[in-house]
Amino acid sequence: MPQRDQTPITTLEAWGITPGSRIWIGGNNTEARREVEIVAGDALRPPTGEIDRGFIAPLSVEECVYFARKIRLRLVADGSIWVVYPKRGSSRESEFSGSFENMVVGFFELGFTESGHANLTGEFTSTGFRLEQIQGI
Repeated sequence: MPQRDQTPITTLEAWGITPGSRIWIGGNNTEARREVEIVAGDALRPPTGEIDRGFIAPLSVEECVYFARKIRLRLVADGSIWVVYPKRGSSRESEFSGSFENMVVGFFELGFTESGHANLTGEFTSTGFRLEQIQGI
């Protein structure tokens, strides 16, 4: 019997959304938010309490870091935040002010490490971040 390749085959799998996942979606890039909402489908969206995944669709690095700081305390221990932003060279690239590198630095300063990438449409991509786990504590 052939074995399935362990590489995620869908954005939903790459994001780690499974039945019962609790998510939060925020940010002012309405088109990027719409893309997340389409992919996330029926995932639970509790207004308060713990979440498994947070999604930020920002217009700037500053907005991205603001929302990351706001929701990081809601993340479960193995939770992650995914930032959805226009791909370089896409027709929507100008909708995000700042650089990918500055976004990553902002997350590192909050104690996150980069954890993965997943494409959405031809216009948007996403990068995941997890809180670094301190060893020996």
